[in-house]
Amino acid sequence: MSFAGPSNYQKFQIIKTRLESYKSGQGPGRTKTRSVNEKKVRIEGKIVGVNYFESVYSPMVTASFLQEDTGGTTSDDQTGFVGTLKDTLPVEGFEDVLFKIGTGSGYLNFNNQKNKCFVISGSPYNIDTMQKQTAFFPLVSKNAIKSANSLVKNVYSEAPISQIVEKILKDKDGMSKGANARISFIEPTKNKLKVVGDNQPALDTILKLCNKSQPEDGGDPGYFFFETQSGYHFESIQGMIKRGIEEFGRLGTIFKASRVYRYGSLLEANLDNNANNFKILMPPVVRRDQDQINAIRTGKYSVNVCTLDTTTQVYTEKVIKLDSNKNNTFLAKVDNNPQNVQSENDNKFCKTYSYVLSRGEDSEGVSDVILDNPSEYEPRAMMKYGMLHSQLVDIQIPCNVKLEAGMVIKLLFENITQGNKVEHAYNEHRSGFYLILHLCHHFDSQNSFTSLTLARDGYGLYSTKK
Repeated sequence: MSFAGPSNYQKFQIIKTRLESYKSGQGPGRTKTRSVNEKKVRIEGKIVGVNYFESVYSPMVTASFLQEDTGGTTSDDQTGFVGTLKDTLPVEGFEDVLFKIGTGSGYLNFNNQKNKCFVISGSPYNIDTMQKQTAFFPLVSKNAIKSANSLVKNVYSEAPISQIVEKILKDKDGMSKGANARISFIEPTKNKLKVVGDNQPALDTILKLCNKSQPEDGGDPGYFFFETQSGYHFESIQGMIKRGIEEFGRLGTIFKASRVYRYGSLLEANLDNNANNFKILMPPVVRRDQDQINAIRTGKYSVNVCTLDTTTQVYTEKVIKLDSNKNNTFLAKVDNNPQNVQSENDNKFCKTYSYVLSRGEDSEGVSDVILDNPSEYEPRAMMKYGMLHSQLVDIQIPCNVKLEAGMVIKLLFENITQGNKVEHAYNEHRSGFYLILHLCHHFDSQNSFTSLTLARDGYGLYSTKK
């Protein structure tokens, strides 16, 4: 079955929950009782299209669907009037949405009302004609609603940041209330921190820890916290790149084939042809390429870090360079840039970070320890984030629901040449490993596509291990 073929809505259900209050007993001692009433409506045959979104920037998956309604979808429980989904259910926000969508590449399954489903985030936009209503429904992950109602009030004593993230997600009074939060992978961190909840939503609290976290293997700081269809991820840029590339060497031929996409060969005339499953369907759009002047100005290659210890009155300056950490792994070659091969005594820089450090500020009682020292992580994290976004490319491929944000795929671009294309089939400058930043699966009655925004830090077919 072609990955680009029509989608199959095996289940698409809206669940509206009503809380009904009534009094029982007599006299002043009457008690109030609340009952839960659920109304479920199936709308598989009325769906025009569905979009599903993931991003390494977002701690929640989102989606939307378009529905056409001629007025016979559901009825009013009290009057029996039959009307549209939006106006008769009615849809006002907070309704649960369960779906299971089948494609040639597998299933996109959000069919668990407890911890894997969507919630309508607001009253849908609609256009009405005489005999038809077309409505657009915005959806957010149920975990996003749970987070907004789960403020972190605890003070987490000094511990590895990854352990604190896990505790926040597993809090039975917060993100795991009613049902355990789905955790896909939490990458262990090297550094420790004390975290004060400060009555902020759980997901927001974790996001603030990303640029402070350093991976265990000694790579540069810089994590992403995001949700995919498999659950929550708290992963470093270093780790996502390293594990993604290692999978190409460790796993078998079938895995490699499912992560390699080609552009340049002629597409089969019919998109239903399986030969197109791993081809890029439209010309890639380069949203960003190397801008070296901007890179130097923003400190992508080297920065100056200044600190002042208020207790000892010691002032220090240190130049940090991108290539000084030998534990870093990159998606492509970055060591051929002149800014990365300066001599150790060449202290060129254009951007400066300045910090005032107060001993004991984050410790309990009297202490002379600097527990949270941003000079140790923030400059390197900003360099790592900036380097990853050196190149941004948008592509569209036949729908592959096995792909998730944060994965590494390989692109192969055919050479444009008047020479021997058999011996030099692929462009070794632009081809290579890319990291999925954003992902959108689109489903409709005609075709299914996946749109990807990809990022990488350099050029070349092969990765760089410093």
